[in-house]
Amino acid sequence: MSAASDLDSQLKAIYARLEDGFKEQDKLSGDPATATAHLKQMTNKMAESKRLIKEFEKAAAADAAADPAATVARKKEMVSQLNAFVNKKKAAQADVAERAAKAAEAAAKKAEKAKGKAPAAESAGSETRNPLFASPAAMAMNKGQGLPSVPETGGVEG
Repeated sequence: MSAASDLDSQLKAIYARLEDGFKEQDKLSGDPATATAHLKQMTNKMAESKRLIKEFEKAAAADAAADPAATVARKKEMVSQLNAFVNKKKAAQADVAERAAKAAEAAAKKAEKAKGKAPAAESAGSETRNPLFASPAAMAMNKGQGLPSVPETGGVEG
């Protein structure tokens, strides 16, 4: 058995583990932290498969008995499979990120309700203003002084 066929066998085994990993819906659809850790493991397997594809190409090129057309076709198939796994991972990551955002939003609403405040989306009318960015007229109004008086210049003397 040549080095290229050994690498091909290793890649097939990794792809089988990746396929099984994406079928583990309990890990992917559960807690976002668990799903993220599982996806990280899957990403590491994908990186390993990418490295093995490069080694396969080098080993096949070094093997005089290897058919170049068959090598190119097999490499193309391996890359295609890897790209399919990358797309599955991206979709799973987007799903995990969406669930994590929803969970964070729900936790924030729950914390606001516990404090006795309305959620931020509902309290849009009660804005707080930073006095550093307020105009002098607005600052005077906030102190109950009304508008500040502006001295009249009486025009330009000439």
